[in-house]
Amino acid sequence: MKRYRNLLVTSILLLSLAPPGSLAQTANPAEAAKNWSLFFEYHKNGDFPTAVPYAWKVIQLDPTRFKTIYAKLAECYYGLYQNKDTDSTTRQANADSMILVYDLGIKNVPERAAGLWLTRGYALGTYFRGRDDDAIMSYEKAIELDPKTEFAYVDQLGVLYMRNIDNNPEYRMKAIHLYRKVHEADGTNQVAMDRLKQLISDPQELVNLAEADLKNDPENPEKIWNAAKAHMDAEQFAEAQKDLVKLVKKFPKAGNYWNELAKAYQRDGKFKQAIHAYEEALKVNPAVRENRLNIAVCYRQMKDYTAARSTALKAGQGEKGWGQPYIEIAEVYKAAVENCIRDAKGGDWAKLDIEDKLVYRLAQQAYERAKSLEKTLTSECNQRINELSTLVPSIEDLFFNKARIINGKMAIGGSCYTWVHEEVAVDLK
Repeated sequence: MKRYRNLLVTSILLLSLAPPGSLAQTANPAEAAKNWSLFFEYHKNGDFPTAVPYAWKVIQLDPTRFKTIYAKLAECYYGLYQNKDTDSTTRQANADSMILVYDLGIKNVPERAAGLWLTRGYALGTYFRGRDDDAIMSYEKAIELDPKTEFAYVDQLGVLYMRNIDNNPEYRMKAIHLYRKVHEADGTNQVAMDRLKQLISDPQELVNLAEADLKNDPENPEKIWNAAKAHMDAEQFAEAQKDLVKLVKKFPKAGNYWNELAKAYQRDGKFKQAIHAYEEALKVNPAVRENRLNIAVCYRQMKDYTAARSTALKAGQGEKGWGQPYIEIAEVYKAAVENCIRDAKGGDWAKLDIEDKLVYRLAQQAYERAKSLEKTLTSECNQRINELSTLVPSIEDLFFNKARIINGKMAIGGSCYTWVHEEVAVDLK
């Protein structure tokens, strides 16, 4: 036990004797290298009590040369902390030493600061009571320096936020923002989704929080964005549009703001404005191919089937191996039939005729095309093809209209489908 306490005394003594800004004494590269070699060997073999003094000697002689010394020395103190044979005071002293080491490393090797902030946050959140705020600050620093921090650590920060909401209500909005960013980047992350469900029980409550936060700093882009997302979640699309218009005016080259504004317009039935916003988003980032499909969907919702089909077809022709545009073309054909039955035939499905059925057959062919291009769509397309199987022309339909069959094809007519200009391959057998 005395030996473990001496290790802490040694570290504190070295810190207290260090000149401002550094622990280094007169540079002695050879001596530092010798102590590093000894430390490395003892650390590798798990002999942490013997390794620690050599590490401190290395830091004392040359605090910036051996970049991994701080992380490895912290591992030593963690190993000592884990020793169940030591008393609680000594174990806590070793935990304190871990934090001292991380602080020194952050100062002396700033290029490794992100990782050191991360492990500092983990240590504070795991081995200390009452230091959650300090742990949160460490995690925030780490993620700021490295936005690609692994989700496991991001989740640790989120859990700390959630654990401390009662003491600091601001942490709730921070947690929501954190997990929302994860969800936006990876919609399949179920943990992030579950956390958001825990945090957001009432969308209006989230709106109130976001608006109150924005009121204190009305020009803060992050807070405007949070308010916009809160309004979207609450299906308050007009309010979301106000926030998002502010953002695109401030940042006209930010594609994500244009995307969200387009969604807000689309969900509010403002399809022309939505198309414009999607087009602006494409100008910023042409690689977001889904926006071309979103434009096609808007045209379909406007019942402009000609523009919807041509937009989707252009998207499909522009990228090989992409089947989704042909699913949209199928949806255009289906929507055209449903609109015809509703508006031209009084909603009477008994009036479904050969023209309607031929258009449904075009939809089936579009699904066939989609799955031939993109194998992952096979199951979905097969299901949709099967759903239409009773709505396409039967042998009887073709027999009674065989005069229209020319070279195995039948042209689509009817007042509802003058825009189609397609022939459908048919077979009387």
